[in-house]
Amino acid sequence: MIDAQMTKVIRAQAQTMEQEGRLSDEVLEYIYDKGLFKLFVPVELGGNMQPLPEALKIFEEAAWVDGSFGWLVQIGSGAGFFATTMAPDQVRTFFTARDFYIAGSDRPTGTAQKTDDGYIVNGTWPFASAAAHASLFTATCRIESGDADDGTQYAFAFTPDQVAVEADWKAFGMKATSSHTIHVTNAFVPAERRFDVTDSHFHFDHPVYHYPFLPFAAANIASTTIGIAKHFFEAARAHIETKKASWTKEGSKRYDHVNEILDGNEADFLNAREEFYREIEKSWDTHLKGAPFDNEDMEAISKQSKIVADVAVRGAQHLYRYLGMDVVMEDNLLNRIYRDLHTASQHGLLVDTEDELEDLL
Repeated sequence: MIDAQMTKVIRAQAQTMEQEGRLSDEVLEYIYDKGLFKLFVPVELGGNMQPLPEALKIFEEAAWVDGSFGWLVQIGSGAGFFATTMAPDQVRTFFTARDFYIAGSDRPTGTAQKTDDGYIVNGTWPFASAAAHASLFTATCRIESGDADDGTQYAFAFTPDQVAVEADWKAFGMKATSSHTIHVTNAFVPAERRFDVTDSHFHFDHPVYHYPFLPFAAANIASTTIGIAKHFFEAARAHIETKKASWTKEGSKRYDHVNEILDGNEADFLNAREEFYREIEKSWDTHLKGAPFDNEDMEAISKQSKIVADVAVRGAQHLYRYLGMDVVMEDNLLNRIYRDLHTASQHGLLVDTEDELEDLL
């Protein structure tokens, strides 16, 4: 979906966007024109709704263009899930905007006190990607009501004027995502802007919305990691070619050796990528036939997401050490891609915490 000319524009602006900590206005306008934040928003709301396998390929393509760009396309589109459980009038009000983008967090670090016609919300939430240009914010709160709802967790939607953005995203990579901390203080939120992301009553419908959420989220992030890794290996190959003369001088075998390392790690990565998409297609076909997901199905998606991320990071890490001193400089293309890859793959849904991958790799 991303044309060659815009790919050149985004890549030409990538270093400046990293320094400024946000996407440029030109890149944002392109996203709005193409509906790239609306890949899971229903067509009747002006969305660009895509089946899950197709959306994952778009996320990969966007991340291949640039890591921060791809991350925000993926995160922005993922918020389309909320269209199913927010009050329909609120969805039509906010989701139909050309510059629609939701930033927020599912961490239950806020509180909401009931009033007669809504809630008074307070809270702080870190890592709200694209906080710098969000048209709406959402965050999870615990209800403080003194009744049966006390302690229950719900999501709430805030308008930008209700949110203070703390520009504290000083991460290793993905620097242009403006994934800052947000603060809400004594904000009144009407009752219709409270919603339950686990609600099974959908106001708008599509097969994507019925796909299990955790495998869905893991696959989205994995596809972004795939795109960044694909760019890394391609850029590494081009870098190695620029070194051919010096790395073959006086009979040196360094050029052949580094190419061998590249070929092996890239092949492992591409094989893992193929397995990932094979599992996605299998699960999607099963889903469209109406068959229920069992734990084994969901674990398969989660494992393949972790495996492809792990293979990508290990391969890039191995190769990086052989690319020379040029790539240790922050303004080097491979340096930026390397940092973006490690940052994106750090997400908890892609990290093995129980040694479950050791027997699979």
